[in-house]
Amino acid sequence: MSALEILRQRLEELRSRIDTRRSRGTEILSLPVDQLTSELTDEATQLRSELVGLRSQEEQLVAQIREEEAVEARQDGARAARVAAGTTEVPEARNVGGARVTREERTYSQEKNRRGETSFFADAYRSQMSGDAGASQRLARHAREIEVEGEAVEQRATTTASYAGLVVPQYLVDMFAPVLRNGRPLANRVNRLPMPAQGMTLDVPRGTTGAAVAAQATQNSALQNTDQVWADLVVPVCTVGGQQDVSRQSLERGTPGMDTIVYMDLARAYNAEIDRQVAAGSGASGQMLGILNTSGIYQASAYTAAVTAATFYSKTAGAVSAVASAGTEVQPDAWFMHPRRWYWLTSQLDSQNRPLAVPYASGAMNAMAINSNPGGYSADNDANPAVPVGIYHGLPVFIDANIPTAVGTGPEDQVLTLDSSKAYLWEDNGGIPRQLKFEQTLGQNLTIKLVLFNYAAFTAGRYPVAFGVVGGNAGTAGFGQIAPTF
Repeated sequence: MSALEILRQRLEELRSRIDTRRSRGTEILSLPVDQLTSELTDEATQLRSELVGLRSQEEQLVAQIREEEAVEARQDGARAARVAAGTTEVPEARNVGGARVTREERTYSQEKNRRGETSFFADAYRSQMSGDAGASQRLARHAREIEVEGEAVEQRATTTASYAGLVVPQYLVDMFAPVLRNGRPLANRVNRLPMPAQGMTLDVPRGTTGAAVAAQATQNSALQNTDQVWADLVVPVCTVGGQQDVSRQSLERGTPGMDTIVYMDLARAYNAEIDRQVAAGSGASGQMLGILNTSGIYQASAYTAAVTAATFYSKTAGAVSAVASAGTEVQPDAWFMHPRRWYWLTSQLDSQNRPLAVPYASGAMNAMAINSNPGGYSADNDANPAVPVGIYHGLPVFIDANIPTAVGTGPEDQVLTLDSSKAYLWEDNGGIPRQLKFEQTLGQNLTIKLVLFNYAAFTAGRYPVAFGVVGGNAGTAGFGQIAPTF
């Protein structure tokens, strides 16, 4: 077996180990809260640490394989030159076996981008603006790879006039899409659905008055008759995106990877904004209507002083009660808090200066909350779904820095409990903003505009009673869930 075959075999084995650990981590995080023991939580934490190390090993192996492939390519070229010149073939010092290609190198990859060999964005620009035949061929080859390997979520026509349908190379998606800026813990927790192919509104039938039954007063008398009433819940499709002006020189002659950084930042901004709108979108100016602004959700009564551990515990218990009492179709399954509120909660002490929220490993007894992931954040690494950091009122706690912190007169942060299956988020292309367009709007300045956008729609209006919020309605400055001091 050649050195290259050995390296490729090691890479396959390593990727198998990565897949196994990722699957195990997802399995643990999908367990009900009452089954999340301290051992399982520790195992999940260990799996995340191992994945970081394994990914680093994967990058090193990929780099070694590229170097080995370059060596073999040079040797093949030398042999061809000797044959063409009619000279005797020089025996190879290396062991060369019958190599079997198990995975052909992709047209666009992280390593190629790092070495400056190919850039997806530079090729897209050159193909459109300069008619570069080589760039067009590489883009076409990339499209075939996507089709063969099943990465494309949908097929769209691509012409030289518009690149709105270009599929971003998978290595870029893997690097940048899952967790960005403050991440999208809430957006990744709710019920995610594919965006319909057409239309700028989604109509969801919603019952407002149900049928009724009652005891029959006497034999042969009429049974209860109450007409059902249905109404359409109209959910608008919103466009979320951003743009960046880039000089022509940076794309044509800049350091390879600069365009990737631009895309990465736009994609991070997209994900953070989707998460923010799911939580607190205004429903105006093209925004989605977020949970906290949806009419009919439970709002806890206002604090009459600054929050304490006791008043916070009481009001959050009331929120759980309100959601749990809404009906058999609704069951609260999570808390979402800003990091400052969760770590304020973990800082609370009893009269003997003992923590009320204790680490899981301590073997909690009569604890107000369980801190199962000390120092964690619900969108660490590429966590999808989001990773809980603890347990409160028996429900998993997720922290999300996109939760508002300047609401009302307080100003206060808000805490949300919900049945996450009753919130619906539709996103085009599985939530990956892959529609790109290069516009020469400032051609006289040699400026190119990079645009990233995606279509999304969200509603919590199907069952508003499935959501409860605490905080944000204090009528007096300094009252309620104000910024804590540590």
